[in-house]
Amino acid sequence: MRNALLACTVLLSSGCVVIDAAVDRDRDTEHVNQTAPLAPGGTLRLKNFSGRVTITGTDRQDASIDAVRRGSRERLNHIKLDIHQEGSTLVVNANERDHSWTRHKNNVVETDFTIQVPRQTSVDAELFSSPLFVDGLEGSHKVHGFSSRVRFDNVSGPVRVHTFSGHVDIRRQDWGPEQSVDVDTFSGSVDLHVPDSATGSINFNTFSGHLNSDIPLTLRSGNRRSLRAELGGGSGSTLRFKTFSGSVRINR
Repeated sequence: MRNALLACTVLLSSGCVVIDAAVDRDRDTEHVNQTAPLAPGGTLRLKNFSGRVTITGTDRQDASIDAVRRGSRERLNHIKLDIHQEGSTLVVNANERDHSWTRHKNNVVETDFTIQVPRQTSVDAELFSSPLFVDGLEGSHKVHGFSSRVRFDNVSGPVRVHTFSGHVDIRRQDWGPEQSVDVDTFSGSVDLHVPDSATGSINFNTFSGHLNSDIPLTLRSGNRRSLRAELGGGSGSTLRFKTFSGSVRINR
């Protein structure tokens, strides 16, 4: 029956998986809700192809993972959500394919993630088109994407982002000596929001992009395509931006 709704609940030792399969001709939906060990100071390593990802720092002492998976029933049966531990790292892979499954077309499952972790958590994300929003974390953060839009709010620690065309938005309320930013993009634009107290050295390299700043910068060397400058005296953090055609704006 086309509009039939199938619901089942499977209890696992590490949490609960709730599957809501809305039966349509080619597309079903699964809802997975699970908790997993992740102590403060650990790392969340996430792999996703498509689907929104929201990661929030909280006072909890583990990780809560809420995932909505969409795809054909065949794909959902053969491409699983894999969650496992590797030392102090929690690995979440949205597309762990059954190696006995020989079909290679449409071999990904679109997955929306809502994840809560301890505030002292580092993020290591590998994405394709998934928009990523990270809020309230303290750690060392790394993102590799293709067209993913990436936004960090209220984070502390180094941030490194590599993307092809996705927009990068980093917003910091506090500033310290370890607040380094490293963004490498081809055509994506970059917005960096910093407090008035921010200081650091800036390295900017581009082919046709532009660097704009609402905060006064002191130019030390270079030209429009490649320059070194100082923000607020220059001591402390390092801000590195490399683009082909993407532009960078530094805002308060």
